[in-house]
Amino acid sequence: MREVIILAAGEGLKFWPYQSTRNKCMFPIVNKPLLAHTVETCLEAGIEHIVIVSKTHTDPIRSYFKTVKQVEIIELTQTKGSAESFVFGMEKINGNDICVLFGDCLVQKEDLIPFLKNASSYTVLISPLREHPTNWIACQLDHDVIKQFGAHQRGNDMTHQMVGFTCDRDFLFTAEHNPNRFTQLKVGVGSPFESFIEESLNEIIKEGKILKSVISKEPIFDCDKPWHVLEANAYMAHKLCIELTKNSFGENSLIEDTARIEGFVKLGKNSRIGHNVWVRGNIIVGDNTIVENGVILEGNTVIGDECTLYNHCKVHSHSVIGNRNKFDQGFEFLSGVTLDHVYCVHYGEYYGLIGENTDLGAGTTSGTLRFDDQLSAHYVRGRKELPNNYANASYLGDYCRTGVSALLMPGVKVGAYSVVGSGVVLQRDVKDNTLIYVKQELVEEKWGVDKYGW
Repeated sequence: MREVIILAAGEGLKFWPYQSTRNKCMFPIVNKPLLAHTVETCLEAGIEHIVIVSKTHTDPIRSYFKTVKQVEIIELTQTKGSAESFVFGMEKINGNDICVLFGDCLVQKEDLIPFLKNASSYTVLISPLREHPTNWIACQLDHDVIKQFGAHQRGNDMTHQMVGFTCDRDFLFTAEHNPNRFTQLKVGVGSPFESFIEESLNEIIKEGKILKSVISKEPIFDCDKPWHVLEANAYMAHKLCIELTKNSFGENSLIEDTARIEGFVKLGKNSRIGHNVWVRGNIIVGDNTIVENGVILEGNTVIGDECTLYNHCKVHSHSVIGNRNKFDQGFEFLSGVTLDHVYCVHYGEYYGLIGENTDLGAGTTSGTLRFDDQLSAHYVRGRKELPNNYANASYLGDYCRTGVSALLMPGVKVGAYSVVGSGVVLQRDVKDNTLIYVKQELVEEKWGVDKYGW
């Protein structure tokens, strides 16, 4: 297998609010775009030609891979779905044997490299479903053979999720004649008019083609909704940190004698763990980052480049802090992910996901527990869902800010380019490009010493 098509042309509407400002396949996983993880693994497996098919926010993809000669990018103005995106991608493929991967899926090297090197045509890489099949297009197995693909089905017939497959050029004809809807449905369920590539695979199964399956050994994360990237980041932070068996120092990096280290630290160049810092487990710190004066860092945490963490702030375990972040003055990050250039500098606490170039006002707090101890329901394009993980996290989009003492209740999402004003108790989602603030009614009455009973 020498050529790969990566499908990254979906609009990502379920990924709101983060699809508003990026192709979701470029969302950072431990401070590296998801697509970069996939491309690097493909190159390590010896793939010579990678075609990325994109429709939204393509320029950042083109910019990121500009020096990778094996990568070719196709930008579509429109596409009916994954089958049609595959057809466009095939225009750039030279050979007969192809691997097709979904750009929004994080696949571990331990699974993807053997698959790319060893799979014959019409082999499918699958992973056990971690959520109910009503949330996914999934497949039914008959031993190691794919019996059929089903879409958002009730019951327990569909057990695994496809993240990639191999085929030859003959499959192009079937994809070109996709019925533009999903036909394998439970009675009473409708399908959007979209060219699902799984439906084309169903067609060749009906024609007698055998689709063999390879089940991943490591978890695979299909980053379809915001909580999925929190899961992926937490998993990767843990995986990278537990691999540390000793301290590692980049050029001009150091750990001060007064720091308390309970684990192993990997420090990038020019980085420092300073006075009275307490590290409680294994952590990874990027280049030119300073951690100083009583900061507490729990284990399995990854911190990016050019960050400053000062003055008794605390970062809980399984967190990923982006590049050029600033935490200060007792701020507590209760676990989650921050993207690049985030400021949280005056007390407060946060649990969840903070978008790029976002500023939290003094005392901003996100609630983590509901008064009834239940998980928060989320509405994804109008459909009610209850995530398995991070249901009570808060989700701040890119280029946002909060005012002094803003309170984000469990599960709320704030769209890109928005402001949550001072004193707001936010209990609902906020659309992109929105300012929400409190109208305060003041009551003024007479007061004086006579009120004390003189």
